[in-house]
Amino acid sequence: MKRVLFLLVILSMLLTACAPAVAPTGSAPMADATSAPAEEAAATEDDGPIEFVFAHTGPIRTMDAPVTWFSSTHWLTNLLYDCLIWRSVDGAGYVGQAAESWENIDDVTWRFNLREGNTFQNGEPLDAEAVKWNIDRVRSREDFMVQPQWLFVADVVVVDEWTVDVITDGPHAYFEYDISYNGCQLLPPGYMEEVGEEEFSRNPVGSGPYVLAEFTESDRYVFEAWDGYWAGRPEVDRVIYQVIPEQSSQVAALLAGQVDMISTVPVPDRERMATAEGVELVRATSNRMHHLYLRNETESGAMDETFPGYQPATLSQEVRQAVSHALDRTLLAEVQGSADPRLVRACSYYPEGFADTYAGVDVANEWYDPELAKQLLIEAGYDPDNGNRPTVYFDAPAFQFGGEKEVAEVAAAMLEEAGFDVELNVLDNSAYAEQVSTPGNNRDIMMTTLGCGPSLKPLFYSCAWNQSNYNVCVPEWDALSQQILETVDEGERLALWEEWWEFYIDYAPTITLYEIDNVIGMSDRFEWTPRADGWFTFRDLKVRE
Repeated sequence: MKRVLFLLVILSMLLTACAPAVAPTGSAPMADATSAPAEEAAATEDDGPIEFVFAHTGPIRTMDAPVTWFSSTHWLTNLLYDCLIWRSVDGAGYVGQAAESWENIDDVTWRFNLREGNTFQNGEPLDAEAVKWNIDRVRSREDFMVQPQWLFVADVVVVDEWTVDVITDGPHAYFEYDISYNGCQLLPPGYMEEVGEEEFSRNPVGSGPYVLAEFTESDRYVFEAWDGYWAGRPEVDRVIYQVIPEQSSQVAALLAGQVDMISTVPVPDRERMATAEGVELVRATSNRMHHLYLRNETESGAMDETFPGYQPATLSQEVRQAVSHALDRTLLAEVQGSADPRLVRACSYYPEGFADTYAGVDVANEWYDPELAKQLLIEAGYDPDNGNRPTVYFDAPAFQFGGEKEVAEVAAAMLEEAGFDVELNVLDNSAYAEQVSTPGNNRDIMMTTLGCGPSLKPLFYSCAWNQSNYNVCVPEWDALSQQILETVDEGERLALWEEWWEFYIDYAPTITLYEIDNVIGMSDRFEWTPRADGWFTFRDLKVRE
């Protein structure tokens, strides 16, 4: 059954790949993210500006960066705004942006020494008062999606014009990561107060290496290099994010030279893309995973209003556990095309991911048990073999990071085999965001792509965190989450994490499927090092010589 499903999916993908837009070519090895290409073609630029176009799957939200959570939007805002500090490309540490240096001066105080004389793009000083205004704005605005992650900040103190202290509400284990994550972008307070938030979102001003020169909302965003950036003008004059939702259209655009990079090359297109003239493939970590959110309550989002009286089958913990055991993660990772199976929501290269315990084919194969899934459904009051099967509504996007549609189809068949009746609803990415994920209209199961860094995971499953797709409040789990966030000693913190993951797997509000690698297609005119955090942002983009 499993292999038949797999072959059917691959056949479907191959048929899709046979569209006449691109002719197939021979095979060639794929480059690793750290390896140099076999041949380096010199960039052929005319006297005009150097322009780089990235095919973005969309949608893109507001340019008032701290308002929104979605990393796909922050890829853009990272060009426009500086933060105090930022994660290094290799993920091994942090680099200064608005802050030239920083130090932890006691258990709860971090001091940031700003770049003296630094300004926003409109000439406003990016000084200590501006930093305080920004952090206070984010942590006090309950309408901002990022606000709950900033509640660890107790106060922001201006020491002098170019020095600011951030004081936490206690020891904070992941301070540097959290202070450099979504919501960290620094906006000019004077300009914001002059024009208001609505006008600012249409005409934003930042302090990063690029200015937003023009845009059509959720379509095309043109960033131009800023001469006044403290680190110097970027090498590439213009970076354009062009929204192209369909994978086949992205592939055709790259091969036609209309775009310079796509984030995910579909499996059937990799062979011909590998030898296409002027294109190279790079495989690198995406720092992303595919998961299924399972409803464990009906209060979050708009679901209860949209589907009044509906009681999700997944309100039962046994049903949620049955979903987990019904899924062959090894096969689903094969269908995705560049993924490795996982049981928990942290990438294996983080110590918190416990790769030996929760990652890999052997672990996934042992966990996969459709007969146990069926037994759990019986314990929940169903009788699958005699027609009493739980119906679950399963929502999925057609394409975000690659293979979502195909994976959802195979996963639905696995659930059917284990005793479920599945109503599968696959929508294009924009429609999925607008109709399901953003308003919280998911009923039983929804597929989602999420980052896999560990720092915010305990917060996501705490009673204090509310979002549109799920709420979780288990007091014992909540207390453990708080302990993790306050435990600075890594050994002690990892011991707490082991307990935390047992809660995660047993309560099963989220079913982790696998960790995804990106197979990136890009023009060989440019040099770009994929980031360990998986972000497609282009501060360090260079022209190949």
